Amino acid sequence: MATGEQIVELARTYLGLAYVWGGETPSGFDCSGLVEYVFGKNGIEVPRVSYDQINVGQSVQPNKLRAGDLVFFDTDKKKSGPDHVGIYIGGGKFIHAPKTGDVVKISSLSEGYYMDRWMGGRRVPGVSTSATSAALDGPAEEVAPHLDATELAETYGMSYAFFKSQPELWKKLNSAVEGQWSPAKFQAEVKNTKWWKTNSSTARQAQLLEKSDPATYKATMEGARAQAQAMAVQAGAILSAKNVEKLAKNMVTLGWEQAQVQNFLGQYIKFGADKTMGGIAGQAAKEIRKQAYDMGVSVTDQSILNNAQYLVRGLTTMEKVTGSMRAQAAGLYPAFADQIKAGASVQDLASPYVQVLAGELGLPATDVDAFSPKIKAAINRVGPDGKPSPLSLTDFVQQVRSDPAWRKTPTAGNQALTIGRQVLADMGLAS
Repeated sequence: MATGEQIVELARTYLGLAYVWGGETPSGFDCSGLVEYVFGKNGIEVPRVSYDQINVGQSVQPNKLRAGDLVFFDTDKKKSGPDHVGIYIGGGKFIHAPKTGDVVKISSLSEGYYMDRWMGGRRVPGVSTSATSAALDGPAEEVAPHLDATELAETYGMSYAFFKSQPELWKKLNSAVEGQWSPAKFQAEVKNTKWWKTNSSTARQAQLLEKSDPATYKATMEGARAQAQAMAVQAGAILSAKNVEKLAKNMVTLGWEQAQVQNFLGQYIKFGADKTMGGIAGQAAKEIRKQAYDMGVSVTDQSILNNAQYLVRGLTTMEKVTGSMRAQAAGLYPAFADQIKAGASVQDLASPYVQVLAGELGLPATDVDAFSPKIKAAINRVGPDGKPSPLSLTDFVQQVRSDPAWRKTPTAGNQALTIGRQVLADMGLAS
């Protein structure tokens, strides 16, 4: 455990040392090299570059900084992210290695250049305020820097960096600094802006987090992306990287709940190369096919896809889908409409005909069902009066036996032998 004062004391010994790009030793430092070296000499390991250093420890607001904290800036507008880092020394100042041609020196956070490029502060694990407080394990004394607009922004509940990113709010902040508005007046002015009125509370918080604590925002987005991917797999949705990002963004910035996520995912339910689907959609497709078969109803792939999408999106239920197919079956098989509406399946109603057809033609029962043309015609027969009148099983047997295919079956051969023996017996030629 090292104190912030010890970190600062060692950093001060390198004041005036020339900046060296990529430098990480007392022969020359760049900004993150100075941080890595000073902390390392105090027994605290930190990553080598500023883009990784900003992920260390916990976020610290500008008015809560204390000696030994790290301060980050975005000095290269061509590349987003924390490309510069320094060590806070108290009193609104920090020590750093600025750039080629410069030396390790102390600068002020209130300078316009650094105020405009502020990204965030981080408290590194293992750094205490003083030897005394570290020994007592007591609360660290916080030194509030005099940051003018930055401090005022934090007082009003938002980061300076965020105000800079929103022209409408930036104008309000400048007016507040100039007029020294009270927090109540400033908050009232902010709530009257277009930004406030057109963004939900969740959206505002996400935007604030993105600018004031980019490391935490980055971690939040990573978690949302992983969750979005998992929910897509569970639903059976096929998402491109762009749509995963879009969904994650909406979950974080808009606070999308389960129903909104499912509605989004339902739009991306698709068949795979083998005409199958995964997840909830795949289970729904399997159930739809089964129900359609039981009801003697034909369904297209497009109908299955549409219903699977609607089910995932919460726009329909399996009960409604089944009810629709049952109503369709009642229309297709009017002679059995009442039984179908009462819960009977067409396959069960056609079972006696299936047994006759399979038995007479010597077919496996699994090869015959209500979709077989002969059975479908028999149960959909219309009587002389024009009303539904299914063929009786006796008549169905005779109809099957009139089929040329029946004459080639063992059943037909055995019947012919039986009739032949009977004729011979009647003629007294056989006993």
